[in-house]
Amino acid sequence: MVDYADPQWSSARLSDREREDAVQRLSVARGEGRLTPEEFEARARSARAAVTRGELDPLFSDLPVAAAPRYDAGQGAPASVAAPESRTPRVRPLGGPIGATIMALVPFIAVLLFFLAGYWGSFAWSWLWFLLVPLAGIIIYGPAAEYRSRDKR
Repeated sequence: MVDYADPQWSSARLSDREREDAVQRLSVARGEGRLTPEEFEARARSARAAVTRGELDPLFSDLPVAAAPRYDAGQGAPASVAAPESRTPRVRPLGGPIGATIMALVPFIAVLLFFLAGYWGSFAWSWLWFLLVPLAGIIIYGPAAEYRSRDKR
């Protein structure tokens, strides 16, 4: 989640939905008695005219965190204020749950192949089976996972 004061997202352009959500949050602050009607009108005009998230920061800087809107970095949709802060995007493995299960089993398969190759052949080269772990990780959670996570939302 990203708030308006976050320098990483301050230059991000606002959507109409985000502007209206900001006005709604200002309305909540007015209803709680934190803003006078005149302050609310001035801030609401500024929120409707804002182009970037950084322009909304001064409108909420003196209000409690509960009144300040926060947005999910991935979609820009309003998110629960009580939700924990997380900037890690959700990554979808290749094959979904089956791919995740395969990735979980790969280390055990590598150990099994290590011992089988070592007993039937030589332990000198059997360690190469452990390269299956990063190889499977690259294939299952590799660079394309970012595109898969965007497409499925």
